[in-house]
Amino acid sequence: MKIRYITASILCFINTASAQGWETDYALSLSSYYGYTHYSTPKPTPYKTNNLNATLNAYAKLSYNFNYDYIASIIGYAMIDSAKEIENYNQGNWGEEFFTHIETPFGELSLGQDYNVAYNFAVGAPNIGSYRTNNSDITNFITNPNWYYKKGNSSFKTLNSTYINTDGASAKINYITPEFFNTKLGITYIPKTYSRSGLVSRDAQYKDKEAYVLGAYNSFYIKDYEIETSLGYADFTNNDKEYSLGFSVYRKGWTLGASYRKTKAENSNYQINKDTYFDAYRSGQAYNLGLSYAIGPITTGVSYFNSKSDEFDIENDIISFSNSYEYNKNTTFSFTIAHLNSKDKITTKGYAFVLGMELSL
Repeated sequence: MKIRYITASILCFINTASAQGWETDYALSLSSYYGYTHYSTPKPTPYKTNNLNATLNAYAKLSYNFNYDYIASIIGYAMIDSAKEIENYNQGNWGEEFFTHIETPFGELSLGQDYNVAYNFAVGAPNIGSYRTNNSDITNFITNPNWYYKKGNSSFKTLNSTYINTDGASAKINYITPEFFNTKLGITYIPKTYSRSGLVSRDAQYKDKEAYVLGAYNSFYIKDYEIETSLGYADFTNNDKEYSLGFSVYRKGWTLGASYRKTKAENSNYQINKDTYFDAYRSGQAYNLGLSYAIGPITTGVSYFNSKSDEFDIENDIISFSNSYEYNKNTTFSFTIAHLNSKDKITTKGYAFVLGMELSL
């Protein structure tokens, strides 16, 4: 689901009130984008040359502070998208996450529609404004036949992210340890893997199988370099096993990041579908690399994303040049140029030029 990315990256108007231990936070934002697409190969289906997209995002949090050590919260995200004729991916026109979150001296616990700990810990190529390298919204403007989601039917012939997002925001239990030596560890239990925001098709035989995920995060300084690292491991029963790692280095406005993910389905009870390859992501790999620079209200950066199947001749490349300008605390403008090269039985190549405006209300 794209809610978390957008909420984390936009400027939000946050209201905080407290009385007798109660606290509330909320945020509302509207993002609007225009994209022009030029295909350098025969146009795929569906496609549009000119695309308009608007997204309304809402966030709310209700917390009760028992004391300085114990806090219980209910957190909700919601998203509504305008109709997109080209859009056959990124969950469609609406989505939500609702979960409870508990903070104690012994760690953090969340229950509900949250993402797994490896996903939440993950670091990699930097995002520019609301544009992200993983699970890229560029597919709202240029069709990628290898990634498909519409009306509950999904097909992911390759991974769409270097972060472990197979289970998406399915119901789960997360536990994260207290921080020690700048490190946090976490474990996730998922009773049923399927989620509209994940990679598993609702028709897959393993959609209701359980899963376990482990994650680790560490941050430290070397002189004036701020370094972050992450590791992830997931065992999706009768589906696949997954591994991820990433790093990010920040210094004086510059951010360099990269991440990698590997999936293996060799010991699964269910073979990859060789008729449509709708679950070929289960045996593949993906990596990204990005560099950004921020000075004052301006951030600019370049990134590269690659994903491919290990068993079939299927591959995706996305190269992007992104820029954002924070006009004021409530308004941000963005401009992105991206090139997609999608390879399968039919190769799709093209450019997308996207102008955006993000408002926080």
